[in-house]
Amino acid sequence: MASSTERIRVRLPEKFDPARHMVPLMKKITDTHGEGFEVDSIEDGMAVATRQVAVTEVSHNIKSKTKEVRLPRSVKPTDGEKMSVKLADQHGDGWEMTKFEPYLGKAVLTQLSPETARCRGAAALALGVKPWEVQVTPRRDGGFDLELPRTYMPSKHDAKLEEVATGVVGRDGWYVAVNAQQLTASIIPSAPPTFPEGIAFPLTRLGKGSIDRTPFGMVLPDPGADAGDEISIDWTASAWALVAGTPGSGKTVTLNAIIADSLSNGSALAIVDDVSKAIDFEWARPFCRQGGWGCDSLEASVGTLGLIRDEGARRSKVLKELGISNWLDMPDGRRFQPILVIIDEVSALVVPDPVPKGIPKDHPLFLEIGERNLARAMIQSYMRKIIAELRFVGVRMVISTQATNANTGVDPGLRTLIGHKILQGVNPSKAARSQIFADESAVLNVPENVKSGGKRAKGVGVAALEADAPAVYKSYYATTDDYQTALRKLGIEESSNAEPSSRDINKYLPTLGDESEATAARRGAMKDPMAELMGDSGYDENGRPLKGAALAASQTRVLSNMASRA
Repeated sequence: MASSTERIRVRLPEKFDPARHMVPLMKKITDTHGEGFEVDSIEDGMAVATRQVAVTEVSHNIKSKTKEVRLPRSVKPTDGEKMSVKLADQHGDGWEMTKFEPYLGKAVLTQLSPETARCRGAAALALGVKPWEVQVTPRRDGGFDLELPRTYMPSKHDAKLEEVATGVVGRDGWYVAVNAQQLTASIIPSAPPTFPEGIAFPLTRLGKGSIDRTPFGMVLPDPGADAGDEISIDWTASAWALVAGTPGSGKTVTLNAIIADSLSNGSALAIVDDVSKAIDFEWARPFCRQGGWGCDSLEASVGTLGLIRDEGARRSKVLKELGISNWLDMPDGRRFQPILVIIDEVSALVVPDPVPKGIPKDHPLFLEIGERNLARAMIQSYMRKIIAELRFVGVRMVISTQATNANTGVDPGLRTLIGHKILQGVNPSKAARSQIFADESAVLNVPENVKSGGKRAKGVGVAALEADAPAVYKSYYATTDDYQTALRKLGIEESSNAEPSSRDINKYLPTLGDESEATAARRGAMKDPMAELMGDSGYDENGRPLKGAALAASQTRVLSNMASRA
């Protein structure tokens, strides 16, 4: 036990009168510096006060750089700030109070490096506690180990600790590993997570997955990890997916991975695409269901989707007979085979061609444009009806598009029905993100180090999948020859008539104009499907084709209705 004198100096106000103001002065000294002080002198506008304190250094552990200090009895729990400053000032050379136990009458000092002291201060601020309530020890790798206070809560403090790691004591890529049960944490130096230049599709796993969950890539690894989790579409959470992205962003690579895995695990396949882009999926043509290759013309696209809708209607009747509302609840052995429908470049398929001004209504060019636009309107109608009506019969659909605004055939009303949203590309605009995601702010952005990663950036995008957390991902890749070879080794059924037949097309596609005998026969067999879709049949009440002014008026109404529905 050693005795020492603690001395303080207090500046006095003008006109200070010891006879009248000594009591307020002593109260101020006690409130600010603690009890036990006595004023020794007053001169030159300053009061000098001293008190005798007993300080005992119980131990000085050089190896651990700690000191245990005996505190005066007068020290209260609320004196932590003052004691921290006082002890640091008394001992200097980086000695900081790291434990304060006034009820036990002791404090522990630790010699901290400037970096450790800064980490401790930042962590204490993030956790909302005093610095001595957080124990910080430097790690050999340049990071820090922390002992957390009992008030730590993951939901409240983890994000703030990550900010300390990346923005205060470290840089981008550093991360925090927390053991909430042990109340410990480590701030670990690391490079920012990224992707490899390419991620090969695991072809050896084809046919060994789930028919209800389709993987298509890898999630961005966690900090410090070499590989991320697999990202996959859970079809039981939503039967519809939307893949958006500019040309060259990797949409086709993603779609190919989805197609290959779905086929290998038992799904049937139908593909609808613009003729100019159909070559991208030519490899999958042999594996399409009967009538499922709707890529050779707009008319073929209508036929393929019409067949899908009819199959959905048939399945709905089966479920009704079984008294079941969802095909997933069907008994073993009777469950429908899922049908995966891919609609690629939907804008090229459904956006109407403009009608040149000044062309007479009975001109062949006017009729040709009308026929094409009718097919486009039918494609959009079937697509919407499948999404609206066939959720529970085993039909699944992936729509691919470059943009998702109302002018591209994927308007907000349609997007709200689609649960899985995938945006391909590393640097989409905020507008593009807002168009596809319901809450753009909740979806991660692609990190800068990935954007600038050269080949590492290829095939990268962001996804908000139903029932899963939003994620940054990179698509699996394999050549189309590899996919085709692997599927054939598995014995996946191939169709000799994947294209819809003329009869299929005639069944689902109405026509306009002065018709040939074959067209008229087709029209007669259809029982006026135009009226159902467009509200106008193009025929008089006796079933004869309209001509002249009556035909022109009918065509004008049809085109007007198509434009309003597009």
